[in-house]
Amino acid sequence: MNNCGGPQIKEEVTVLKKISGVFDPLRFSLGYIQKKSKLILVIISFAFVAAVARLLIPIYIGDSVGALESGEIYRIQSFIILILVVSAITAFSQFFINYLSQLVSQSYAFNLRSHLLHKLLLKKVGFMENKTSGDLLSRSTMDIEASRNFILNTTTTLISTMFLIVIGLYLLITLNYIYALFFALSVPFIVYTGMVFQRKQRIHWRNIRSIYGLMNERLQENIVGQRVVRGYQGARSEDKRFNQTTGNYYDEYMEVAHLRGLYNNLMPLSVGVAATAVILYGGFIDIISGASVGSLVAAVNIFIMVSSPISFLGRIIVFSENARASIVRIKEIINDREEESAGNSLSKMKLPGADLIFQGVSFIRGDRRILNRIEVSIKPGEIVSLTGRIGSGKSTLISLIPRLYEPSEGKIEIAGKSIEQYTLSDLRKLVAIVPQSSNLLSGTVFDNIAFGRPFTIDEVRKAAKIAEISEFIEGLAEEYNTAVGERGITLSGGQKQRMLVARAVIGKPGILVLDDATSSVDPQTEMEMLGNIRRELNGTTIIIVSHRPSVARFAERVLLLENGEVVESTLEKAISIDNDKGPKKDGGEDNAEEL
Repeated sequence: MNNCGGPQIKEEVTVLKKISGVFDPLRFSLGYIQKKSKLILVIISFAFVAAVARLLIPIYIGDSVGALESGEIYRIQSFIILILVVSAITAFSQFFINYLSQLVSQSYAFNLRSHLLHKLLLKKVGFMENKTSGDLLSRSTMDIEASRNFILNTTTTLISTMFLIVIGLYLLITLNYIYALFFALSVPFIVYTGMVFQRKQRIHWRNIRSIYGLMNERLQENIVGQRVVRGYQGARSEDKRFNQTTGNYYDEYMEVAHLRGLYNNLMPLSVGVAATAVILYGGFIDIISGASVGSLVAAVNIFIMVSSPISFLGRIIVFSENARASIVRIKEIINDREEESAGNSLSKMKLPGADLIFQGVSFIRGDRRILNRIEVSIKPGEIVSLTGRIGSGKSTLISLIPRLYEPSEGKIEIAGKSIEQYTLSDLRKLVAIVPQSSNLLSGTVFDNIAFGRPFTIDEVRKAAKIAEISEFIEGLAEEYNTAVGERGITLSGGQKQRMLVARAVIGKPGILVLDDATSSVDPQTEMEMLGNIRRELNGTTIIIVSHRPSVARFAERVLLLENGEVVESTLEKAISIDNDKGPKKDGGEDNAEEL
């Protein structure tokens, strides 16, 4: 007997888990709406009041018909007043249900968005490299909105619907238990029909979510890369590519509309059939036994009033599935994996004068060994040029210093301490990197140079002067309050790079790394800027990644990265590496000698 009962018990447990799983999004949301928990109790109270008041309306309508049938016309006026009163109570309660539900759901979305952005900013570089911006935008918008909608639908409709079913069934039993039986039989059918149609929509909603992320990505690429698209006359091909994506988005939505159209027509038909059965039975009883028509009218109105909200129970399953699918994607960001902890600053460091030592450092990505047991020692205040062929791993090597990547083998020391002994907050104050890409944010010149740090306008001016960008900025109409546009679109490549250099030097780092950060700057300005850095940041260790011979001449030492290893190099060899890329006239060589 135990063997026979085992599968049945497991099946019952599976069903219970599925039912419980519908409310997983609610359990997930609790951490983001804890401060609004009292409001949920208020919503439940108003939902109960609204359900009772709403169901009293058909009762009073039935009593009015009964009074009219029995010739008690004087009672109708009282019922009209009662109907108006309970209608007002229903409207009043529903207003607060809707308003408070929006407040709770929007609070959830606000808190989740803030938490998600916080977690995104903590993610390691490797995590961001494996995700597209369109996908991350989709998770931060559409997925959060899908889970918010489930919270909203639960508080506005689900709670009220459950009260309506229970109270409606009780009232039907008091009128006639046969009416209640029709009601009890129709509820599962309506719910099941809703579940079937909503499950058919599930795959389309998943496709819509995926295509939405791709559509965002395509749109962003065309907005950011508008100059490239126009310059290479790619508007027609981009139009075609984007229209194909939006066409797929349209097709999926039309499939959903088709299914919804079928369901929305089938639902009234089902309710009509059930209501007709009630009327036929009630009419037969009225003829045979002379029962009051008022009870029949009340039963039909209760049935019609409750049937529409019941159809929501079928949709809530898919709302939950959409929300759960979204939450799975959101959790991939807000979990603690692939996350770094910046920590708090533990000490007041004397930034200038930090030496830098690589001890047997290797970096492996997949099957490729990019860096192989690198041994390098750079003295405090030394200016070093790092060169090598394109793709040799120069950017990877310098990204290990502030722990944007972690070494696969070996260790790095700064000022006699392993970089792992520093909090990331301290380490990244100590090390400033100017990357190859010009990462400017929409905002003013001041905002981009100060970048959220408490620097004064005088400090910003000084940093701009070091970077040889102050003359340009002060020639603008609003000077340091000038907006640079999204990604610095109003600036030239050289202006962007010099602004990034100003951002790096303003904090007077102990180690300054320029990763091909002057490639768009003319050689003469480059030499003047490097001279300013050497004078104003006296004692700062400077690493310059560049192929320019003028930079190699400016540096005190040249390091060559070749075959994953760093070796001491000569100026002549560095120049030969540059020449292998193609002959280039560098007008800054004489200036390098002077500096």
